[in-house]
Amino acid sequence: MGHETGTQKTLYRRSLPYLQLFIAIISVSFSAIIVVYLIDLGVPPAVTAMYRTFFAGIGALILSLYKKKIKWITEKNTVKRYHWIFFSGLLLAVHFATWFISLEYVNVAISTTLVDAVPIFLAIFGFIFFKEKINLVGILGIGIAFAGGVLLAFASPGGDNVNLLLGIMFSLIGALTVTFYFLIGKKILQDSPLWPYFALVNLASALSLLIYNLIISRTSAEEYEVFRFSALVYLLFIVSALGPSLIGHATYNYTLRKLPAFVVGVAILGEPIGATILGVLIFPLTQTPEVITILFALVILAGIVLTSVSQYIQIKSLRRKKDEKEKSDSILSE
Repeated sequence: MGHETGTQKTLYRRSLPYLQLFIAIISVSFSAIIVVYLIDLGVPPAVTAMYRTFFAGIGALILSLYKKKIKWITEKNTVKRYHWIFFSGLLLAVHFATWFISLEYVNVAISTTLVDAVPIFLAIFGFIFFKEKINLVGILGIGIAFAGGVLLAFASPGGDNVNLLLGIMFSLIGALTVTFYFLIGKKILQDSPLWPYFALVNLASALSLLIYNLIISRTSAEEYEVFRFSALVYLLFIVSALGPSLIGHATYNYTLRKLPAFVVGVAILGEPIGATILGVLIFPLTQTPEVITILFALVILAGIVLTSVSQYIQIKSLRRKKDEKEKSDSILSE
């Protein structure tokens, strides 16, 4: 009886990170759905991005106080890097704004698939700027994802081709800017706590988007509302910050402590699948993708998965060669 209880506890501990990862995927999958719903209510995408980053920043600030990490914000070393933190916030602002705008032109399936192409950009820019090697699996993954993107852009039947290309362009800008946001964050978080950094970046993002939205509201010939919304809209702003930003991203960071990075990286690609399913269920008339669109999106996802796991495959290969060499040396020494 005791042995069975111990086995059950062990199984629970091992499966818990995967359950948490699943919860994170569901949380972030609702991001695009909330944006689409708010667009239908007449809320500009950049305004949604502003409120999401603002409430996410406030939430992270509260968590910083709770974790007693708030002093990091005023430390001398932090102040010296404020320009990088603000730049990271600006990149996050452009990421959310362009991604959310893409949802005005293309469906959730296309938008979320392309905006999650971050591993592709990380591999490419890691090679260009940091001389990080890309093995054959990684090159194959990039090639497959690129081919899938070309097919999606130029071979999808039906709809407005101009809108399709605009949606793809905005989605890719969103992926590109969040790639550099991750690179800056990776550098700063080597010696910094997560929540206060997350708070500063999101609040800087919200400030950037506030300035942008105020300029647009003053210069636009059409009505462009920034502040006066219903209680339901503000509730959705808060939900988008608490769910996808705080619960989803925080859980990803937590599961990285328990699971290999490549497992979490590949699992994140469940967002386009989850978002597409939710889109079809909630908005069946506007968000149901054509079969050929799903096919091309799966080609892109396959390329992203290959690129994501390529470094792990390379490491395993190197370890195997090292083990074989050590074994050979051991035999020779005998």
